[in-house]
Amino acid sequence: MSPLLVFLFAISEPIESRIYEFQLKNGLHVMHYVDTSAPVVSFNVYYRVGSYDEQPGHTGISHMLEHMSFKHTDIYKPGDFDRILDSVGAINNGFTSTYYTGYYENIARDHWEVALKLEAARMAKCIFLDSEFVTEHQVVAEERRLGDNRPTSILWEQFEATAFLAHPHRNPTIGWSDDVANFTVAKVREWYRRYYNPANAVIVVAGALQPEEVKAKIEKYFGRLKGVPVYRTDYYNIEPSLIGERRITLHKRVSVPSLLIGFPTPGIRDSLYFVGDVVAAILGAGRNSRLYKTLVTDSGLATAVSVWNSMERDPGVMIISVTPKSESLIPRIENLIYAELKRMTKEPATERELTRVKNQALANYIFARDDISDIAWLLATSQITTGSWRHFIQQMDMVEKTTVDQVQGFCQRYINPERRVVGILLPEKKETK
Repeated sequence: MSPLLVFLFAISEPIESRIYEFQLKNGLHVMHYVDTSAPVVSFNVYYRVGSYDEQPGHTGISHMLEHMSFKHTDIYKPGDFDRILDSVGAINNGFTSTYYTGYYENIARDHWEVALKLEAARMAKCIFLDSEFVTEHQVVAEERRLGDNRPTSILWEQFEATAFLAHPHRNPTIGWSDDVANFTVAKVREWYRRYYNPANAVIVVAGALQPEEVKAKIEKYFGRLKGVPVYRTDYYNIEPSLIGERRITLHKRVSVPSLLIGFPTPGIRDSLYFVGDVVAAILGAGRNSRLYKTLVTDSGLATAVSVWNSMERDPGVMIISVTPKSESLIPRIENLIYAELKRMTKEPATERELTRVKNQALANYIFARDDISDIAWLLATSQITTGSWRHFIQQMDMVEKTTVDQVQGFCQRYINPERRVVGILLPEKKETK
């Protein structure tokens, strides 16, 4: 066992010993991480609903509901939610993702019960008035318009819509413009009734609290709420195989071009999905990565390069993002990238490279635990996307055990020209008289 892994096991055992897990009779799943280093608490509620669950014509409705959930319940009216939390010095927010919608309050330990009251009301007592919907709909529509006027956002949206033909990953979380324009308060109410209930939620409490107090308070505020199991369609195998390169080129008002190159990669239910993280790090994590050296350090063709693997519940995409110095250099950049990718399939990565990226990845997992908000996010998202919060700890072991043969095999299987998606953003063409 490597010294790094010995160290990781040494620190991971105390972490596991500080996590308490229980479930209420109504189906609400609760995790509590004890951290007494500071008198603060991060209270988090995640619902198993996001863009993954939205049907054509209704994309973005989960995000619209997120906005509306701050407006009005039996105990708070528009503006009250933030005012109440501000009065006790708390920080709060909400966010919508592919697989979940999350809310959090980072709050002083002495006032953490305020967060419970507000989130219990959000879970069961939201009121959606037509007049309040009109104003918040305008806010969301403006968010959508801002995205439509941001060239890089357009590139990413179109790239993902090109990479996926059938899977919900093709849809932006905020929703397509026409869908956003056609939101109705009736649809928001229906979405709320279907997905916001204890049986479809996960709560994570992280901070300076004792397990007995957490269990008693959660039971007090959430135990009386009715839980209804929610069926979630599984789209894991819905996407047709990519059988040839797909390419899009956009011309927008930008001063520098952008280049995206992607390859579909497996989701977490594939035993080798985590190898993609190692491959991505070898290619584009930091100044010592292969593509950074090739494109920035050695050739000077680009100013920035990054590579990351989409670690999704369902199959995702490994993406190479490059900022070329000029449009004319893109063909040379592509050729250099494809040559490096081909080398990844023909020659094993070096043990030195593997050790470097393992140390980077595992260090990132360690540092992510330094903040109670980060640990709460890891627990909640692991629980929802994998079925167990323990996954983020187990993943460290899987990364450590990755071999050069697995890296090469992954590249041979997933990184090839027939499975390539390319997106290019170029400056607008000047009109000639």
